[in-house]
Amino acid sequence: MSTAPQTADDPEIHIAGVLVQARPEAVGALRTAITALADTELVGAGDDGRIAVVVEGVGAASVLQVLDALRELPGVLNVALVYQHAEPRSALQQGVTP
Repeated sequence: MSTAPQTADDPEIHIAGVLVQARPEAVGALRTAITALADTELVGAGDDGRIAVVVEGVGAASVLQVLDALRELPGVLNVALVYQHAEPRSALQQGVTP
């Protein structure tokens, strides 16, 4: 991860992996609701109530806002942040060298 300071011209982008645990009967409605939320990508959802979501946003506050929104959805039992990565936008646009 880069240690370069965040600037207005080069904002810090946060990418987070989130596990949503929900009532199994709510999974269908939650797929629709999560897909409609800004800055989210539904990666997978099981019939057992586990839902994997990727959140991407500018700054940690934007990720926290999405986590709060997920917690408020009907049928959600728990929201767990399982991974988070942050880098300046410019670093994410650079190529990867082996």
